Amino acid sequence: MEEVNNLLGYLKAHHISQAQVASIINRSISATNRKINNHSEFTRSEIHKLHYELNIPLEILI
Repeated sequence: MEEVNNLLGYLKAHHISQAQVASIINRSISATNRKINNHSEFTRSEIHKLHYELNIPLEILI
């Protein structure tokens, strides 16, 4: 069964680019892509920034 990526769906639905996310968390686009695609985890600081700057619900980020 394929895992659903809620964050990727949220970003697409709200027209938020991976480049925007990368800029906010101060990471490269490739590092951000790995985080978005669940190959690496977001830090607490990154989660905080994305929640407050892009209004992404915490349930999606955690």
